[in-house]
Amino acid sequence: MKAMVLPRLVSLQDSQKPLELRELPDPSPREAEILIRISACGVCHTELDEIEGRTAPAHLPIVLGHEVVGAVAALGPHANRFVEGER
Repeated sequence: MKAMVLPRLVSLQDSQKPLELRELPDPSPREAEILIRISACGVCHTELDEIEGRTAPAHLPIVLGHEVVGAVAALGPHANRFVEGER
């Protein structure tokens, strides 16, 4: 999968492109999880704080983004709230 990755904390004044496009292994949904094929992802103020280090991310490198639009691509075991293809 392609993902925009934050490899290190940076000042947005010093870096116009803090994220790097990387090819990562395709994830698989685990117990009671779903996999979503993302079609759009927003960046909110929390991510800006993480990029600049005001709110430390859990680890680096990290894929930011929690405001997404997509469709269910796969279901893990016992994931029954959604169906594949559902937005």
